Amino acid sequence: MNKIGIYVHIPFCESKCIYCDFASSVCNLETKQKYFESLISEIKNCKYKRNVSTIYVGGGTPSSVDVKDINNVLDAIFKKFDVVDNAEITIECNPNSATFEKLKEYREMGFNRISFGVQSLHDETLKLIGRRHNCKQVFEAIENAKRAGFENISADLMIGLPEQSEEDLISDAEKLVNLNITHISAYMLQVEEKTPLFEKVESREIIVPNEDECVKMYEALVEFLAKNGLNRYEISNFSREGWNSQHNMNYWKLGEYLGFGLAAHSFINSTRIANSRNMQDYINRKGIVKEKIDDKEHVVELIMLGLRCNAGVDTEKLIKLGYDIKNNAYFKKFIKEGIIKQEKNIIYLNPEYYGVSNTIICDLIP
Repeated sequence: MNKIGIYVHIPFCESKCIYCDFASSVCNLETKQKYFESLISEIKNCKYKRNVSTIYVGGGTPSSVDVKDINNVLDAIFKKFDVVDNAEITIECNPNSATFEKLKEYREMGFNRISFGVQSLHDETLKLIGRRHNCKQVFEAIENAKRAGFENISADLMIGLPEQSEEDLISDAEKLVNLNITHISAYMLQVEEKTPLFEKVESREIIVPNEDECVKMYEALVEFLAKNGLNRYEISNFSREGWNSQHNMNYWKLGEYLGFGLAAHSFINSTRIANSRNMQDYINRKGIVKEKIDDKEHVVELIMLGLRCNAGVDTEKLIKLGYDIKNNAYFKKFIKEGIIKQEKNIIYLNPEYYGVSNTIICDLIP
């Protein structure tokens, strides 16, 4: 039986960051109770039978809700599915809500990987973008996670934050590296419409680095992390040897996964399933969209996801789906110029061109 990943969305936050466009919000206790009832019902009534190799509880802020609610969700998954013995089980946490007691309970209930939403280690920046934690709480949270028994610890950083410099970013990365965490994710800030940040940037109340400055920061970060034992295995993700995120790798390889919760997505039996982003519709199990993807769409996604990471793309899989990429004129040009590299039937994007990956990928898809 094929192994799958499971994603669970916890859409609740203590407050909304000014850049956030995710399906998350501040809700009352009654809404939270109804949500978790619907979430557990969705898990129990899932019709798909698979062995589960990864579980990822994200948000929102999972660490902002009662530990019992998280335990009930995890318990429902273990009762419904066959979870393999060495499954990677991740929970996202914000440093301000990651107490030692809470982290210890997460570890005892089966979580073995933790991902902290750090974003920055500069208190002024954190306050400006609406984060609830400070630098000191990051160090305390990571220490608490280690004391609670977590070895696999990841931290998110953001590139392109207001008034951020290259020196600021590298300073943050250095502090995290010195804490001997196993994984860092570094994401470019996206200024999304209909967010408070968009309005502040448009009015020039907040100044963010331009695209060239962000690319320069990213390249400096890649070089710094590589020198310190965290190698890039996907455009935005870096890990020490043997500590790649297995949940994300399954996604990038277009493996099957089930998503539970508000706005969660599933990909199973070549079908995409999307839950509603509207809280009331989700609670009432309305607004679910299903779409069967054809071979051409499958090819596009294999290329788009595979060339983002060092796992690459299997050209034989593409041929089975009716697309021989070797016949693409751009492919021949990219191979000749060293933009695309090939080992047997696997093709890779030269990491030097990750900064312009979208343009290259668009040229290679049918």
